[in-house]
Amino acid sequence: MATSQNNLREKVIPIMPCPDIRAQVAFYKELGFEVLGVYTSPNPYAALRRGDIELHFYGTRKVAPHENATMCFLMVQDVDETNRLFTDALKQYYGKIPRTGFPRITKIRNLVGDRRFTLADPGGNTLFIGVKSTEEDRFFRTLNSAAHAKAFAALYDVLYSKEDPGLADSMLPKYKSMGENLTGLDKAKYLLLLLDVQKHLGRKPEDAGLVQFIRQEAENTPDWKKIREKHLEILKGEG
Repeated sequence: MATSQNNLREKVIPIMPCPDIRAQVAFYKELGFEVLGVYTSPNPYAALRRGDIELHFYGTRKVAPHENATMCFLMVQDVDETNRLFTDALKQYYGKIPRTGFPRITKIRNLVGDRRFTLADPGGNTLFIGVKSTEEDRFFRTLNSAAHAKAFAALYDVLYSKEDPGLADSMLPKYKSMGENLTGLDKAKYLLLLLDVQKHLGRKPEDAGLVQFIRQEAENTPDWKKIREKHLEILKGEG
């Protein structure tokens, strides 16, 4: 019996460029993608699949990785597990976790609308991989202070969504007064962000003020436990 057209699921399959189709296929195979087909005629082309995610690529010398502006958002069921599997696979394949250049992978970030990480492949395509965020996920982006919440969220998004620590660093002088006026959990979140900017820029972490503040202010509550855990996570994080 023929399958009814109404029973077919609608889906979107992105078709993205890359300068080397074979390198592209090898990269995604390491991430657990199944190769559906690799073609050389009439033009280089490849199709890959991992679960319900299907990606297609076409070969072209007209787009260099650092000039490739192609982006795609992939919604997954478990972003933490996906990030762990991809990170472990890339570390094994390259001998280290690639945090800069092409390819590269980031840690998970909690943004206003989603909880995601970024994967840039050898062809320069940028994949945002994540799930819808919850209020719990947005904890570190949100301040209780109504006077400073909007400005802090903008700074947070420059560092974690725009992924531009240099720009975030250049914005800090005008945020100095805000940092001086914050108290409690709000101040701790601000100091954590400053520490993460240092880490992203490869500077020696200066967390003495944060450590002292946590010792003075921290209570035995779930929120302060998150602060302490985030502090340790930033310090031990790679690159």
